[in-house]
Amino acid sequence: HQLPQGARPALKDGYRLAPIQFEKDDDTNFHMDLIAGLANMRARNYSIPEVDKLKAKLIAGRIIPAIATATACATGLVCLELYKAVQAKPVEAYRNTFANLALPLFAMAEPIAPKALKFRDMAWSLWDRWILEGDLTVQQVLDWFEEKGLTAYSISCGAALLYNNIFPKHKERLGKKMSELVVTVAKQEIPEWRRHFDVVVACEDEEGEDLDVPLVSIRFR
Repeated sequence: HQLPQGARPALKDGYRLAPIQFEKDDDTNFHMDLIAGLANMRARNYSIPEVDKLKAKLIAGRIIPAIATATACATGLVCLELYKAVQAKPVEAYRNTFANLALPLFAMAEPIAPKALKFRDMAWSLWDRWILEGDLTVQQVLDWFEEKGLTAYSISCGAALLYNNIFPKHKERLGKKMSELVVTVAKQEIPEWRRHFDVVVACEDEEGEDLDVPLVSIRFR
C-alpha cells in the first residue's frame, strides 16, 4: 500500500505503528478529541444531532464490553467485504457471516445472486437501479417506460401512491412534476443538497404480465 504523496518524508526510517490502550479520562492523550471528532463527522453525514466532547465521553463510558466486542467484530467483517467490493470481485467471493460470540459460533456462507430478469435487449436484477435525468413529469416517466416496451401503470414514493391508471382523478397528475408530487402527495421534504429521489414503478410487458423492475431514481437537479 502506497502512502499519500507528502506523507512519507514526515516519517522516519523504521517507523512502525503500535497499538495503544484507549483511555477516555486522560485529556492529554487526545483520545476523546479524536473519538468525538470522528463521531460528529459521521453524525453530520446522517443528520444525527452532534455532541460535545464531554457528552461523547459519557456515552463512551456506558458502552459495555459485550456491545463493543460485537460491534468491532461486525465492523471488521463488513470492512473485509468492502475490500472485495473495491476490487470488483465476483459474487462468489463474498460471504454472509452469522456470528454469536457467546457460544462462540462463526458460520459463513456465499450470498445468493439475485434473480436475473430479461426483456428485449435489457437485462437487470433487483440490485440494479434505473436513473432518469431531469425534473420529469408523470407523463414523461410513463413515456420513458413506453419507449422500452413497458407499460407503467403505478408509481409510488414511500407509502404514498403518486399515480395509478385505475384512478380517473390521477389523470390530472400526468402533467405535474414528479418532484412536486413527492412533496405534496408523499409529504416528503427534499433537502436543497439532495439531487434525486426514489420511486417504485409497477409495470407490465406487451402481454400484460407484471415485471419486477429496479428502483427508479429521478435526478431532478
